[in-house]
Amino acid sequence: MALLSVAVPLAIYAIFGVVGFLRATEETDARVSRSLRVAHEHASKVMATSEAVAEKAFSLVNGKNPQDLRSIEAFLHEELRKRSVDQPQIQSILILDAQGRPLASSRLFPFPRVDLSDGEYFQHHLQGRTGPHLSRPIVTRTSNERVLNVSVPFEDHAGKFGGVINVALLTSYFHDFYGDLVADEPNLAVTLFRGDGEVYTRWAQGATPSDKLQPDVPVIQRVQAGEDSARLRGISSIDQQERIIAYRKVGDYPLYVATAMRLNVPLRELFQQLALLFAMGALPVAALVVTARTALRSARAAHNTLQELERETESRQRAEEALRQAQKLEALGRLTGGVAHDFNNALMVISNNLHLLKRTVPQAGLRQIDSIARAVKSATNLTRQLLAFSRRQPLVAEYVQLQHKLPAIQDLLVPVMGSRVQLDVQVDPSTAPVFLDMSELELALLNLGINARDAMPMGGALSIHVRNAGRQRGGAQDQETEMVVIEVSDTGSGIAPDDLDKVFEPFFTTKPVGQGTGLGLSQVYGFCQGVGGYAHIASELGKGTRISLYLPSTAPRATGDEPAADTTTFKPLGMSLLVVEDNDEVAESLVPLLQSLGCTVTRVDRADKAIDLLDEGQRPDLVLTDVMMPGALNGEGLARHIRETWPAQRVLLMTGYAEQLARISQLGFDVLPKPCTPQMLHAAIGKAGA
Repeated sequence: MALLSVAVPLAIYAIFGVVGFLRATEETDARVSRSLRVAHEHASKVMATSEAVAEKAFSLVNGKNPQDLRSIEAFLHEELRKRSVDQPQIQSILILDAQGRPLASSRLFPFPRVDLSDGEYFQHHLQGRTGPHLSRPIVTRTSNERVLNVSVPFEDHAGKFGGVINVALLTSYFHDFYGDLVADEPNLAVTLFRGDGEVYTRWAQGATPSDKLQPDVPVIQRVQAGEDSARLRGISSIDQQERIIAYRKVGDYPLYVATAMRLNVPLRELFQQLALLFAMGALPVAALVVTARTALRSARAAHNTLQELERETESRQRAEEALRQAQKLEALGRLTGGVAHDFNNALMVISNNLHLLKRTVPQAGLRQIDSIARAVKSATNLTRQLLAFSRRQPLVAEYVQLQHKLPAIQDLLVPVMGSRVQLDVQVDPSTAPVFLDMSELELALLNLGINARDAMPMGGALSIHVRNAGRQRGGAQDQETEMVVIEVSDTGSGIAPDDLDKVFEPFFTTKPVGQGTGLGLSQVYGFCQGVGGYAHIASELGKGTRISLYLPSTAPRATGDEPAADTTTFKPLGMSLLVVEDNDEVAESLVPLLQSLGCTVTRVDRADKAIDLLDEGQRPDLVLTDVMMPGALNGEGLARHIRETWPAQRVLLMTGYAEQLARISQLGFDVLPKPCTPQMLHAAIGKAGA
């Protein structure tokens, strides 16, 4: 109702306006055409009269001897005067001989003996051109009047060029006539001009006699195209306003009369009528609009309230779902952390005993020992991946060559993707190294794989392609740097264009409530930013999604991926160690290993026992303690007590809880993860005791 109450009156106004505009245009056309007929008829009569005068003068001088003509100058003057005295449009009639000297004039007798051979009309006929000539507007030398000359040549007694008869027409005569014509049509403009654009006279406010129509004026373009008459619309050269213009050629002369009328005057009258109609209809229309808008406002308020309630309900559901997921992750993290601690202890026992076995019996079951070593390494990687999935693995950045590391990601992704999704991992062999935490990268790819799987419920393909991307601008510094790009593409349902800018926001998800937390892509985005890179997403509905991870590359260097040499002997450390380890199995494998590294070892199973030995005055070169131990103090508490009581005493901690590594390192203590290889243990003890 609100729209109709406005649209119907506007439609009526529009119809009235269109009809009025067409009527005003037709009326203006008719007035322009009527004025053109009057002005054209007047100009035709003037030119016909001029032709008659010129013909009479022609009969008096054509074929005569120039000397004879000079002898009858008085007679010629009188004849010319009679022909022009009742013709107010004629300024003068002048006869020139073949040299351009006056023979007779209708105005002066005798006419001064001057040389007029430089005149445009004389030069025109002197070059042998026959027929009447219409000159450009000129100002006479004697009376300083503006005229246009109509001239014809004549022959002497020998049939040669004998001179020129020139009839000078006053442009003011036309100007005055146009003024009378415009008096009845105040909005009218009348112009008399030559075919090349020279204006003889013009009646219009602000017009100047010396105006010349430029070649780009539509009227001149039509004239130059050979059109003797036309009606058109164009911009006036007088006031730069749009006008309806009509013109017509006068006789056989290159002379044209044009009339023009502005459209703004009838349109202004039309607008006044429309304004009156609007004023009459405004009050009832306003009443209808107010009534309809009041009803509309009430309906919108109810609708908005309902939408707000729906959004609040959906937001609450998402928040509750995110909280449940966070609680699940926290519980999973605690569970995996505890399992990983015990699992790491078991792996350390196996690793240490394996080293001792290879040291004591170098040739015994070498193939079986290598198989056990590979199993230990695989179990260690599995533990790290489990901790990464539960987000309890600390960030440990390292130089990574993706061509060595990334193909193994298939073992992590295949169980997640299922049998319906084809997985393709390709890494360009020339890909430069990157500096990052491998567990974070694995978690990012795992999140992307899960999203791709959910977008392909009927199956599809997931490809992971890695290559050098060259210099790219982006990352935290927003500077150009060499980048490596990991492109993860799927053939899923795609993402709507309106959602592409929001997919990296935390808790934003396009999945139904209960099927996603909206944290997966935010982790991917945060991971890329954390290493100084950035992420870019491109998607098309129904065709799939491609997410590109741009990571800064580093100079090629050894990354530690190559298998270490199978070293069973080390440079003896020659240090005394106090080992604090509550797990007997770990201790039984750790103490012999330390002794094989050239250390004197004293082992206790509680922190308070270690403190007692230190109180008694024992000062080992290094205290090597586990973090998780029963009793009043754990390994971290023991390290704090030693630093406060015996600041010079060196301490090295070991832990199977991955989340403790970063926290303990921030306290300023050296910490070694479980399980660790003998090489790592040898290096850490040597560094801590130095």
